[in-house]
Order: sequence, then C-alpha cells, then structure tokens
Amino acid sequence: MIKLDMQVWQGLANNQSQRRIPRYIHQIWISSKNNEEIYENFQIAANACMELHSNYNYTLWTHRKILEWLKIHYSWFLPTYQNYRYDMQRIDAMKYLLLFHFGGIYLDLDVKCKVQDLITSMLPLDKRDNEPDIIFHMGTEGISANTDIIAAKRFHPFFKLAISQLKTANRWFYLYHFTIILSAGPTFLYGIYKQFPFKDIFYYVPNNLLYGILIDGVGGGTWYGKDSLLLIRFMENKIWSTFLIFVIIIVFFVVCKVLKKKRYR
Repeated sequence: MIKLDMQVWQGLANNQSQRRIPRYIHQIWISSKNNEEIYENFQIAANACMELHSNYNYTLWTHRKILEWLKIHYSWFLPTYQNYRYDMQRIDAMKYLLLFHFGGIYLDLDVKCKVQDLITSMLPLDKRDNEPDIIFHMGTEGISANTDIIAAKRFHPFFKLAISQLKTANRWFYLYHFTIILSAGPTFLYGIYKQFPFKDIFYYVPNNLLYGILIDGVGGGTWYGKDSLLLIRFMENKIWSTFLIFVIIIVFFVVCKVLKKKRYR
C-alpha cells in the first residue's frame, strides 16, 4: 500500500509546483485546559520568524482554530484529538496533519529564526532546484526523530502513514514522558520512519548547521514532567542509561508477551 501511495503521489508531483516545498510556516499553541496565553519568549521568537519570512504564509494554530479546522477537513480524527490525555500529544499529532494537508515547514515555538527563507537555507546548493520531499534532523539514532523542525511537500505518503497510525498509538505507556514520545512524539515518528521504505526522499539537516547559525533556541522543554527530568538525568549517566534502556527493553517484551497471550485466550 505504501509503494502504491508513493507511485500515485510521484505521478501527481511531476510538475514544477511540486518541485518546491510550500513556503508556509506552521506553529502550534494549545492550552486546552488552562487556556493560557502564549508565553512572551515564544511570541518574540515567532515574531522574528514572521519578520524574516514575509514572503511565506504563516499560521499560529490554536486549540480553537484546530477544532474548527478538524471538523471541516478531518472530522474522523476529532475523537482521537479530543481523547488525548495531554496537549503535547495534540501538538505532535497536528504537526503531521498540517504538513500532510498544506505542506510547508513546522517550527516549535521555541525556535527563533536567524535567516530569511529557512527552507532554502537548510539545503545544500545541489538540492535547491528540486527540493527533497521531507526535511528533518534525526534525533538519537534508533530511538527518536526530532520533530521541532520538519518541512515537507503536500499530501506526502509518509505523513499519510503517520496519521493512519495515530489512533492505534494513542495509549497510556505507564509514564507521562513515555506516553508523549511513544503515542505521537519523536519515538512514534521514528517508528514511522523505520516502516517507510523510501529513505532517499528525506534530507537530514546537520544539527551543527541549525542551532546558532540558522536558528536559536529560546527555552524549550516546557512539556517536560517530573519523570522527564529524571529520565534525562539517567540518560546523561552512561551506566544508568544503559541499565534503563535494558530494563525498558525487558519490560517491553514482557508486556508484548502478556498481551499476546490475552489475545489468544
């Protein structure tokens, strides 16, 4: 099915307009429970990106705006969106829907642009005439893919695959941090990447080109919980991180085995 989707998409994409990623910046601010206003440092960063990209379309997607948009275009996904435990899950899921529907570039709100035309600036000269389908930068190899900056062409099968698995992945994974990253976040997206057979359609921006050169960070990690900070401290210690990964793998296989037994009873 993925191969068929890719063949159909490539057939539709063989025109001049599809050679470029749409110049459209998407950012998301969701505070569905507390109804908080966007943080000042985030607004300053967003303003910097808008000022440097006056030739781009720009939308700050709020909870209300997303609900209205989903009702019109993706009503089937609305129950999943509303059933998420946490706003961070909603934000991650919406990244994939918006990039699928509109194309363009998604930026976390803690990203402050330093250059004009960020999409072009991320690419080497030999990739600017016929831009890659998807641009992102890889996270920890074998664990996650960074989702703070993603650029993509419209209606790409990669994001169709991601969207199709969001409902199934919406589960409680015993810890807040694991639930975020596994249900819709970076580890979920890395799982989609591993399933997707056409790896040559991606371009990976080197991290040393991004931060400090093309963009600045203005203080992220606002979604971290107490368990997130504990896990980060564990991961900073090689001995403890190795032990933790080993325990997670054991628990994962035990849970899978139990679920498999229940399924066949």
